[in-house]
Amino acid sequence: MSAFHWFVVLASISSLVFAWATYILESFKKRTEKTAIDEEEEKLVELIGKVRIFVDSKLEQLDRKMEEAKALIKDLNEQYVSLAALAVQLQNQLQKTGSPSEMEANQKLKNESFKENGKTETIGKFSNIDTELSADEKALIQGYVLKNKPTYSTRVPEKREEIVNEYEKYEKNEYTDDAKNKKAELIFDMYLSGFEPVEIAKKMKMGVGEVRLIIDLMKRQKP
Repeated sequence: MSAFHWFVVLASISSLVFAWATYILESFKKRTEKTAIDEEEEKLVELIGKVRIFVDSKLEQLDRKMEEAKALIKDLNEQYVSLAALAVQLQNQLQKTGSPSEMEANQKLKNESFKENGKTETIGKFSNIDTELSADEKALIQGYVLKNKPTYSTRVPEKREEIVNEYEKYEKNEYTDDAKNKKAELIFDMYLSGFEPVEIAKKMKMGVGEVRLIIDLMKRQKP
């Protein structure tokens, strides 16, 4: 074989070797690149797992806190219900102890005791005066008292039923025009019969302040 033929053979062999070498290098590079990507993927998967574990633990803590909050709200609702029931019982007891009949009876007892005390005091005073004054002085004093005796008259109902009947007539609009103008007198009569201003305001469908103002004005007109 000539030198040219050997050159061609060597060139072809060298080209084949170069091709195989490049192929092997490329395949090795691809393998190394795949392993790096796999490592990154593994790291990412590990990180996702850690994040999931952290999130799950926080969710469990949140669930426990929610359960505790629900239990606390339930206890508070039970306590609120018990307090509301206790308040209703206390209100009922106060209404029983402070009923209008008992208040009226207490007021009558107070008035009677006050009148009796006033009578005893006045009797004692007049008895002392009688011992000190002469007959002429007593006559002068009696004449002065009769002369200056006040002429006003207070209209106090004898029975509470009378006021109730008047109020029923007022509700049925059976009053005449003249009687309707005597609304203030009806309020004052109800007050004198033992009704409280709050009760009068409820029955007459008025404000408590307005009722009290009418009562004060009637007291001034009829001392």
